[in-house]
Amino acid sequence: MKIKNMKKYLYGGILLLLNIYPVCAQSDINQVLESIALNNKTLKAGGYLTEAQKLEAKTGKYLANPTIEFNQLWGDKKTGGNINEMAVVQAFDFPSVYAHKNKIAHLKSTNYDLQYAVGRQQILLTAQQTCLEIIYLRKQKKLLNERVENVQKLSDLYQKRLEEGDANQLDINKIQLELLNIQNSERLNTVALKAKIEQLQTLNGGIPVEFSDTTYPNWLLPAYQQLETSYLNLDPNLKSLTSQAEIAGREIRLSRAQSLPKFDLGYRRNGGNEETLNGFVIGLSIPLFENKNTVRRAKTQYEYSNALIEDNTQNLKSNLQQWYEKASALNTSCKAYASILSGQHNIELLNKALAAGQISMIDYFTEIDTLYDSQENYLTVEQDYYITLSQLLQYQL
Repeated sequence: MKIKNMKKYLYGGILLLLNIYPVCAQSDINQVLESIALNNKTLKAGGYLTEAQKLEAKTGKYLANPTIEFNQLWGDKKTGGNINEMAVVQAFDFPSVYAHKNKIAHLKSTNYDLQYAVGRQQILLTAQQTCLEIIYLRKQKKLLNERVENVQKLSDLYQKRLEEGDANQLDINKIQLELLNIQNSERLNTVALKAKIEQLQTLNGGIPVEFSDTTYPNWLLPAYQQLETSYLNLDPNLKSLTSQAEIAGREIRLSRAQSLPKFDLGYRRNGGNEETLNGFVIGLSIPLFENKNTVRRAKTQYEYSNALIEDNTQNLKSNLQQWYEKASALNTSCKAYASILSGQHNIELLNKALAAGQISMIDYFTEIDTLYDSQENYLTVEQDYYITLSQLLQYQL
């Protein structure tokens, strides 16, 4: 008896868990983006490239290779005999050069990460907008299914009336044409939906991704000033440009340091005759010609980087303002459509009026087309709103 009760409670617990967590097999937009961030082929290739670039940035910050020289001179024993010379020399830049090179290598590594983040953001934005388009197509599919079902019921009704002599063939023809048009839209919707799902799979590295959402995410349009501040602070492209300007500024200091003398220091040995000599080598290289115009070039690059930051910041602010105004207008339209359409039951009323003979077939289709066009416009406006909102919030990706 106890075993039966335990089984009963166990089965009940399993059913309860299934009811509580019915969406475990589904995947929302954030989970899709996480999967694409891991599996996308372009991002994987970009990761390898970034690592290679970061390693390359470190290659120029070390000491130059030491040089070893060996000379053998043959002579007459009467005048001293053979002589050999050996020298091991290490070249040194001025110490501040190495400090600047280390800092530049670190800044370049950071900048390569930011450049990768720019590409990553664009791919994830494409994936996010693809998910939004899939949601739109599913909403459209639901609307088209309702239209097909409604016209099919109408067709059955008038076919029966035709048999009873209460309708004519012209009415049947109108209904069939309406059904044909809707079915064509339904087929196009199926093709478009399939293409978007395949695009999502391609973005996921060819791995099928489970995405079954039929409603848009609960995104809110923030206050503009808050949005602009967050975007300008977190946008990876602007951060990359700022990093490049910092690198250019450090390049100026490096160029100045490289205008200072270089040193050679080493060991020298002379031998081969009766006496062996040991000593050291000191050399000095004065950069009179090699580094000409390098400081000027670095300053010009620095000015260019700062001008680029200013230009991109201005363009970004302008785009943000335009996107925000568009999103605000679309949001207002969405609320207006939702408010009016949710409180109407025109399809049911039109069907009853047509069945009772209160309106003609032409009037019916005129009214029903207006209603469905309004619903389709609502879906389009809603999609445009969320696509625009995704552009405004892309800095979060």
